[in-house]
Amino acid sequence: MRQMSDPDYASDCQERLHDENIAPITQLCDSLGTADKGSVPYVAPFYDVDGARILVLTPAPGPGTASGFLSHENDDDASERLLRVFSAAGLDPKHTIPWTVHPWTQEDYALNLTKDRITSGIKPFNRFLKRTPRVVAIMAHGGEAQKLVKAFSATIGGTVLTDKAIKVFAVPALHAQSANKKFTPEELEDQMVETYGQAMRLCGIRPLVNES
Repeated sequence: MRQMSDPDYASDCQERLHDENIAPITQLCDSLGTADKGSVPYVAPFYDVDGARILVLTPAPGPGTASGFLSHENDDDASERLLRVFSAAGLDPKHTIPWTVHPWTQEDYALNLTKDRITSGIKPFNRFLKRTPRVVAIMAHGGEAQKLVKAFSATIGGTVLTDKAIKVFAVPALHAQSANKKFTPEELEDQMVETYGQAMRLCGIRPLVNES
């Protein structure tokens, strides 16, 4: 069972949403939630806008965000998979921060996005990047994330990623891996571990040592 399944842990996260390390993202999430578009899960206060080097970009809030948060501690398959990748790569999650292409929760936590929904995520993505000034690598999980980064660069982003020396890594989707006929789920996870290792080297992040 993941930590977000613990009511005390989730309550503590709720109380810390306006701590200095995450307040700028909390304010962004509050500003994005609307009656017509829906709610936006908060980014868990475990993360730190100044400490984050690696942005984990996924399509949309999935079932795990029923907790009210984007977090690798959510109780769902995608979060479990991501934590396995972190562990295998020796990546301390404190160096990462999550965001979604389409920040708003869709009906039944649907993850597939139309072109319009991808486009609607460009401005929020731009605002998010401005609040995470030390991000060096973007892990674009799946086609929707990769399309968002491309659309961002071609429109309001211009040369933002180049000017900030941010490298974008194309990574397999965290969800529905069994739908990929070319690779097994294990092979896809191996690809993720390898790519996260590349991002860590770019960011100067040393792998954690497994002492078990």
